[in-house]
Amino acid sequence: MEIVGYVLSPVVWLRDRFASWWDGYLALVDVAAENARLRTELEQARAAALLASEDKAELQRLRDLLGLEALRVRPAFAARVMAKRFGPQAVLKTFTVNKGFLNGATAGTPVVTRNGVVGRVLRAAPHTATVLMLTDPGFRLAVISNESRTPGILTGSTERRLEVAYVAQNARIAPGETLITSGADGSFPKGLPVGVVTQVMPGNEILFLQVHARPLVDMDRLEEVLLLKEKGSDPPLLPPDTEQIGTEP
Repeated sequence: MEIVGYVLSPVVWLRDRFASWWDGYLALVDVAAENARLRTELEQARAAALLASEDKAELQRLRDLLGLEALRVRPAFAARVMAKRFGPQAVLKTFTVNKGFLNGATAGTPVVTRNGVVGRVLRAAPHTATVLMLTDPGFRLAVISNESRTPGILTGSTERRLEVAYVAQNARIAPGETLITSGADGSFPKGLPVGVVTQVMPGNEILFLQVHARPLVDMDRLEEVLLLKEKGSDPPLLPPDTEQIGTEP
């Protein structure tokens, strides 16, 4: 029996060691599989959280767009910015949106955000359109200052600023005033914010001042915009504000 004990002891020890190793291996395999599953779920949760964050940000931007008062008198539709063409290598300061003339985006259609005017449609395809930004040197827009009521023609510039032409020398316009659309050109409704006056200097010509301004819209961060249709072509995007308009009994 003593001899049998000496013979069996190593066998039993090896058996126990192997059984322990095998159980540990199976446990590690299960743990590895569980870790892989949890890692996949974590990545999916992160992706879902990121999408939810983007959806929330987009919803807030769209709600901000709906805060524009002009939507109570003009039909409009939203468009997403698909591509931008910025920088000194670009011939024109433009960007492309995902709506075309089948949606109502015809040449000359005003493009805005809640913060102010962005530009106008330059050309349109069936499902896409190119928007000329107000910072382009070829852009023209009739504006008026909100305080001194000084009229002028706003133009873009090769630099990151705006210029207001044909401002009389005796005009009382001052830095800090907001420029709004005057409605004189017939395409943009009156009262849309455009820019803020930054500098007023005597011009090279006797009759006009040299007025510089900056746009209210950050052109580098555009993601969604609103395109304003012709008045009367469709119902306004928002119902009229009865508290402001009022009705007679």
